Amino acid sequence: MTLTALSLTAVAASSDKSKSPTAISKPAKPITEWTCADYLDLQENYQPYAIGWATAYSKSGKPEDTAFDVQGIETIKPTLLEYCNRNLQASFWDKVKAEFKKYI
Repeated sequence: MTLTALSLTAVAASSDKSKSPTAISKPAKPITEWTCADYLDLQENYQPYAIGWATAYSKSGKPEDTAFDVQGIETIKPTLLEYCNRNLQASFWDKVKAEFKKYI
């Protein structure tokens, strides 16, 4: 599980095209602390991974048993994009969890 967490952190950190991954001096914040702006800063092809990660982990970072698949991620992605574009400082993790609960 730790490798996956580090991988997503690296993805989030490397989404800023002005920085190289080696130039980053501190680790990115955990996904549970992301704002919608952090999510929107990801390259578009990494956004579904962030959604999947957020649905699979609790606020404390512990894995949760979920059956949310690619279709589920694609179902809530447009809602998340619309919401996040209007609410840049809102909690990305909280919105993902709220949308996730509608579909399980």
